Formats: sequence, structure tokens, C-alpha cells
Amino acid sequence: MKSLSLHFTVLVFCCLMTFHSLAQDPPVVHRNFIGFTLTELPFLDFRLSYERRLTPIHALTFSVGFKPAYKSYADATQVNLGQNTTAWCYRNTANWLYFSAGYRFYFGRKKTVYTSGELFYKYMWANEIIYSFGLQNTETIRNQYELRSMSTNLAGLNLLIGKRVTIRFSNYIHMGLDIYAGLSLRCKFINTTIYSSYIATHYHDEGIGVVSLPLSENSNVTYQTMFQGSPQFGINLFFSWK
Repeated sequence: MKSLSLHFTVLVFCCLMTFHSLAQDPPVVHRNFIGFTLTELPFLDFRLSYERRLTPIHALTFSVGFKPAYKSYADATQVNLGQNTTAWCYRNTANWLYFSAGYRFYFGRKKTVYTSGELFYKYMWANEIIYSFGLQNTETIRNQYELRSMSTNLAGLNLLIGKRVTIRFSNYIHMGLDIYAGLSLRCKFINTTIYSSYIATHYHDEGIGVVSLPLSENSNVTYQTMFQGSPQFGINLFFSWK
């Protein structure tokens, strides 16, 4: 999946360079911009944004997003792990909803370069997923597998700098790319329910086979708080009008 995302990003960069060679950024006359985040589409994360230019240098932004789980386990009580262990990934197995609101300050002669600060909130949830982690990795591999349900409330701040590249179709409709990068600061509140667990030991060249993870009446509920910082990068396809 990382390879797919890398190839997709390289392709979008090539398109961006083509647009940049063809585009002539006009003076800012449009006040309404609607965008779609291209760099999140490989993960089935659909994000729609709206920007309102109050003046040529000041703007407000809003966005909403949704991602369905695209990797799940229909029968979590009998999981055939095969030759390769099955790793749990929140991006794959979780559904989430995303909201953000922010402010942009545009500078430069053509007012197409900006800095931005935005507050965001994301709610993530995943039901009856398989979580695996290593306990030992010598001549033999020893992993623990758990059947879990998880939910996360996540809030934070994005600090970004970006650039718009515009193709002008007419005085009424423009199209272009919005490329940005920056830093994200976030706080996570994670609720985890563990229904059952199993420890499997095998040699490197052996498959694990079938792991049984039956549901338990005595589930274990834990709570965790995490503070994180991470780099941000994205490309939006936008349309604008007066």
C-alpha cells in the first residue's frame, strides 16, 4: 500500500509540473473554492473542502471526510493466517469521519502562496478486528493475536504552507491544484475492547495455519491517551468561481 501511495504521489507531481508549465496564475478574483484531496484517495479516504476568500489575502476553510473500512475479517473466530502473519492496521480496518475549520493568509504578488492553521477532529472506529504484535523473533517467531474493537476520538492542529496552481477556463470557472505541506499536532483518546487472545509460535519457514479467537464474555476494556506530531503533505484538485 505504501508503494501504491508513492506511485500515486509521483504521478500527481508529474501532473502538477505539467499544469505549472501551462498555467498562468491570474489575479485573485474568485472567492469560492471547492476541492477534493487526491492524495488520500488510494486509502478510500474521501475529503471535500470549501474555501471562502474574504479578501485577496484572508480566507476561511472548511472540510469534511469519510473513510470506510476496506479490510475486514468475516469470521474472526477462525482466522487462517497462512504463510504470512496478518498485521492489524487502523488505516485499513477503521471507519472514520473527519471535520476541520481553518484560516489562510495569502502572500506574494499573485496571492497564490499561503500559510494556514486549521483545527480538526476525527472519530475512528473498528469492530472485531485482528491485532498482531511480535513477542519473539529469533530462530522461531512468537506472536500474539487479539480480537479487538477500537474507537478513537482525535483532535489536533495542522500548521501548513501551500501553493495554488490555476488553469483558467473562463472568467467564471477556474481549475487547478493546491499542494501543501506542514506539521500536524494531535491528541488521541483510544478506547480498546479485547475479546480474546492467542499466542502462536512457529519457525520462519513455517506457516501459522488457523488461529482460533473465540469471543469471550469477560472482555477487557482499556483507555489510552496519546500525543503525536507528524509531517503533513497533500494535493487537492479544486474548482473556483466568483
